[in-house]
Amino acid sequence: MSYTHLTILEREKIYLLSSQNCSLRKIAANLGRNVSTISRELKRNHKDYSPSKAQSAYKKRRKKSRPHKKLENPFLFITVICLFLGRHWLPEQIVGRLKLENYPINISYKTIYRAIYAGMFDTPEHKRSTENRGAIRKTKLRHVTNLA
Repeated sequence: MSYTHLTILEREKIYLLSSQNCSLRKIAANLGRNVSTISRELKRNHKDYSPSKAQSAYKKRRKKSRPHKKLENPFLFITVICLFLGRHWLPEQIVGRLKLENYPINISYKTIYRAIYAGMFDTPEHKRSTENRGAIRKTKLRHVTNLA
């Protein structure tokens, strides 16, 4: 069984039927939904139920429920990019330095590698070049020089 979120049209029907003093079971049957879904929707948005307010509240709750991407923090992003591209540090070294300095946001070296491979650190010069492969090349060269 899969769950689908209520749409704005369903919320409008809930509003219409609840304003006509229909029972929760009748509303649920009309929408083809479970009674508990209707009950929870009305309890969450209990004060003067409005479909548009309920929809915007749903969107806010939905956005808050997702994990935030660490590198969306502009200060952390700039710090990491300066250490990686400017000082040519490996992601492991960057994470170690941030931990040593008690940086308020924890980040893993795997997150930094994912950002590198996603092209988040590529400069416009890297993006124009087809053979260089951007910032990824810096990590590979760095690993080779560390082994020597």
